[in-house]
Amino acid sequence: MKRSILSCAVLGALVFSGQAFANNARDYIPLDPGSFFLGLYYNHTGADDYYLDGDKVNSSMDYTGNVSILRPVYYTNIGSITLDPQLILPVGEASLANDQSSGIGDAIVAATIWFVNNKESKFLFAYTPFITMPTGDYDEQSSVNLGANRWAHKHEFCVVKGFGDSTWLELSAYAQFFTDNDDVLSADNVKVELSQEMVYGAEAHLSHNFTPEFFSSLDYIYTGGGETSINDIDQDNELSTHNLGVTFAYMLTPNVQVMTNFNTDVSVDTGLKTTTFMGRLGFIF
Repeated sequence: MKRSILSCAVLGALVFSGQAFANNARDYIPLDPGSFFLGLYYNHTGADDYYLDGDKVNSSMDYTGNVSILRPVYYTNIGSITLDPQLILPVGEASLANDQSSGIGDAIVAATIWFVNNKESKFLFAYTPFITMPTGDYDEQSSVNLGANRWAHKHEFCVVKGFGDSTWLELSAYAQFFTDNDDVLSADNVKVELSQEMVYGAEAHLSHNFTPEFFSSLDYIYTGGGETSINDIDQDNELSTHNLGVTFAYMLTPNVQVMTNFNTDVSVDTGLKTTTFMGRLGFIF
């Protein structure tokens, strides 16, 4: 069942299913109500090393993922509460050894709710529910897929604090839950059911404006939990991954922003050790 575990538990759940797209710096600082943001993303992810229980067991995985994301976001108010209904739609390709998948990934609907958005004290507190739908391309015969063939719901809380006129700190934590995937093939081509325990994680983004148009951020991401089971047999593959990154963002005009991010896993207990480059073009209407 090794191929099934790798496909669904590691690649499908963490790299490309649309369930693990991390926040960017200042995502939790809302635009004014009535604003519309359109984000166009490109992510390139590569990985060669595969770890199991903290030990490198393979250094020639040859994984490559290229995904583009369309993300429309609308900011509005309901009474004193700000919220931003949004859609995350990934499209791309991924390859692992001799297998390849291309097409549409799993779509995500979400809406951040800012219970506190105090511009004077520069303190914000928000909650975001994410629902991932099994809309992506999935082939049980393949060792890599754009879709995970299951539903997921993620619940994230974030605290934001501004310091002076130029510096922001965002701290968030989440828990994510999954339905079962009952269309998984074992190494013997027998259909089995894959289940996954809760995945939990935390992020920190410390950003600073060096000019009114340009800011940079130091980023930290932790991902844990998520042990899988095949037909109720635990696979002992719980995650514990630490990731560091850096972000640069520049306002080309008052309504157009370009952002880049580079991040890499610095510690992996189980799974692929990935390096990712992200580019984002954002439009404000």
